Amino acid sequence: MDFEVKEMKEYLFGKKYLPHRSMIALVLGIVAGLLFYDFAVWVEPFGTAFMNLIKMLIVPVVLFSIASGIAAIGDVNKLKRVGLKVLLVYVVMTVGACLIGIAVVHVFNPGVGFDTTGLTAFDASEVTTPSFSAFLMDMIPTNIVAAMADQDIMKLVFFTVILGVALVLLGDKVKPFTDFMNAGATLTYKMLDIVMIYSPIGIFALMANVTAVYGPQLFGNLAKSVATDWTGCLLIWLIYSLITKAYTKINYRGMCKEMIPIWVNTVATNSSSGTIPITMEATRRLQIPNSIASFSIPLGATINLTGAALYKTVLAFFVAQIYGLQLTMSQIIMVITISTLMSIAAPGIPGGGIVTGAIFLELLGLPMDLMGPISGMYRLIDMSHTTVNVSGDVLGTMLVAKNEHLWTGEDYNKTMVSK
Repeated sequence: MDFEVKEMKEYLFGKKYLPHRSMIALVLGIVAGLLFYDFAVWVEPFGTAFMNLIKMLIVPVVLFSIASGIAAIGDVNKLKRVGLKVLLVYVVMTVGACLIGIAVVHVFNPGVGFDTTGLTAFDASEVTTPSFSAFLMDMIPTNIVAAMADQDIMKLVFFTVILGVALVLLGDKVKPFTDFMNAGATLTYKMLDIVMIYSPIGIFALMANVTAVYGPQLFGNLAKSVATDWTGCLLIWLIYSLITKAYTKINYRGMCKEMIPIWVNTVATNSSSGTIPITMEATRRLQIPNSIASFSIPLGATINLTGAALYKTVLAFFVAQIYGLQLTMSQIIMVITISTLMSIAAPGIPGGGIVTGAIFLELLGLPMDLMGPISGMYRLIDMSHTTVNVSGDVLGTMLVAKNEHLWTGEDYNKTMVSK
């Protein structure tokens, strides 16, 4: 009996079943919005409260997670030849994911033709178009406190990256402050955990209100956005895996076979970090030296979030398309830069996609109306994100091991013949 009560409590309030509750809230919100218009309008403040809670955490998430994430790279000696190669490969893969995201969103055009009735009024013509030099200058804050107060994310990210690099360079000299930033990140993540307990209520209220005001047409557009995201993740895997095959000469079918346990785990858990033991086992089966894998795989689980980078980029363009905003080259560079930095320095956290999505919309000066519906569907999107994140860790490890002349695909191919 006690076990049943404990299990019920875990299902209703625990983090383990939060995706289930979010999906149920999503469906119930849609039903309520379609059948009970007055009720759906009445619950709207609960959805607004949820979005305000998310906005409340944007500044601390950016400040603590980026600084502590960069500091976690640790000893400068680790960033010598092999470390720098691993880091370079992961950065290139992340930027490439952003570019793939831009390509697929312009093929699918998920936001084109989206009826904005009921959404926040927004005049795309009022968005200023800074020159590239002005864009670069605007990144540098003159007053970081003012940047925090104004939630000027660009300036805050710039400051925090410099702070993180300084922490790495100074090492033990500033260990108490580094520990403070790590503690701040831990505290912020716990606050996010608390906020996300409320998320099913917020998702229900947002979905009910949006559905009542907006009608069934909404979900065709959101489904198109999800399809865009999944297509982008598939392209990331195909492009990166084929490049890896060509460079390392590994048997492609065998490589995919060794990845299956990873893919099953990522779809089930949506956790890059939680898949590390299974990923390490896959690198052993692939005959990759542990001297490379033991460094690159855990690091990749933290900074090589190619799926997350794709998601942020697609989201930014999706919302821009909805409001008829043609992003300038400066704005596109801004999206790629911030997406890359946030994906590298802000590891996967519960509700992280919702927070970073809100950050991007805030950064572009776009309304956040659709973050509620998207948060309810995020589980579906995150399956593909996590899968391509972890797959990229293995592919990046293979590329670096081959470049260091410590491994080739033939090392694995020989084991296939002997089996």
